[in-house]
Amino acid sequence: MKLLYIFFSLALISPTTILAQPKAGNATTQKLVNELKILTDQAERDRSANYRLIDQLRDLSARYDQPWDRQVLFDNFRDGDFLRNPVWHNSSDDFWVTRSIGLRSVLNPQTAQPQTQLNSSPEAAIIGMILGNNRPRQQAQPTAPQHLRADLSTAVSISNAFSITIKISALGRGKQHGSFEFGPYQRQNLESGYRLMYQAGTRPALKLLRYQRNRSAVIDIYDTGKLLEDGNMHKIDWQRSADGLMTVSLDGRRLIQARDKNYRDSFNGLIMSNRGGDYGIRSISVFSSDR
Repeated sequence: MKLLYIFFSLALISPTTILAQPKAGNATTQKLVNELKILTDQAERDRSANYRLIDQLRDLSARYDQPWDRQVLFDNFRDGDFLRNPVWHNSSDDFWVTRSIGLRSVLNPQTAQPQTQLNSSPEAAIIGMILGNNRPRQQAQPTAPQHLRADLSTAVSISNAFSITIKISALGRGKQHGSFEFGPYQRQNLESGYRLMYQAGTRPALKLLRYQRNRSAVIDIYDTGKLLEDGNMHKIDWQRSADGLMTVSLDGRRLIQARDKNYRDSFNGLIMSNRGGDYGIRSISVFSSDR
């Protein structure tokens, strides 16, 4: 009976009301969610409900579950740098702070072109004289390739259930190519964890990625509407519950909802990566869960 009461109580709650609540979540709603999860587990163990109903209950509880109640990271870069409060580690000079925007990152990777370089070694000169050609032989020597990405990372403890909010603009105004991504990583391996990628170009997209064993996999993608191409500042909310359900919203509009359970442990840091383009970040915040 209590299970049905919680079910109908959550069903009557407006999703708009949930989205309008602060990150810590509404205490009453969260209490109902916690009780629903406990009773659902009990019903599954006792086999007192069919599997279809149990799956529906889990989806409902995951929809309203907001376990993140502790802010572990916030930076609006108003202090003029990213060297303290928190401490960010910059892999290049492609991130800096401006007063008008906040954090700025510009990266224009170019494919290295071979350069023709004179081979003026003594051996080459002698061979040229013997052959009647005193001109040094020319050889193509490739230039050193430019870096194709710029990373900015910070060490911070993030629980398996998290909420990340970033205010970002793509300053290329639809003319740029490349991508910008951010997300949590585990231990000291920056090539691990989850990423949310904005991919610019003729068909802009938001991609939810998983990095694991030096490989990336697309969990879900949204590429059927306008995103950041207008150059204005936009708010992206990315939330993950303890059972792996992730939702991504742009300016309050939900675009992605997918579940991935490959990472069950907590994370050890956050990374932002520019892989081509011009971006401004007004602020970024991360909420974690104590449970």
